[in-house]
Amino acid sequence: MTRALDDREEARTRALTEFLDARVREGYRIETRTDTHAIIAPARRRSLLHVFGRHGAPARQVLSVDSDGVVSMRPAEPLRS
Repeated sequence: MTRALDDREEARTRALTEFLDARVREGYRIETRTDTHAIIAPARRRSLLHVFGRHGAPARQVLSVDSDGVVSMRPAEPLRS
């Protein structure tokens, strides 16, 4: 690998780490993580009021970071039992 490529990969990893740190402070937990992708979910269990009333952010999210270090989030598929 070239030095520029190493720096870019390090920047992507750092961007994801910073984003994940902020989400953990907001009450999410990390289910799985690589250098450029992660799956997060709310750390707290949903209450019955939440299920039937207010709807916030989707339960699970897939995070990915592009080559420019921009993190994006999209809903994850539900866990299968």
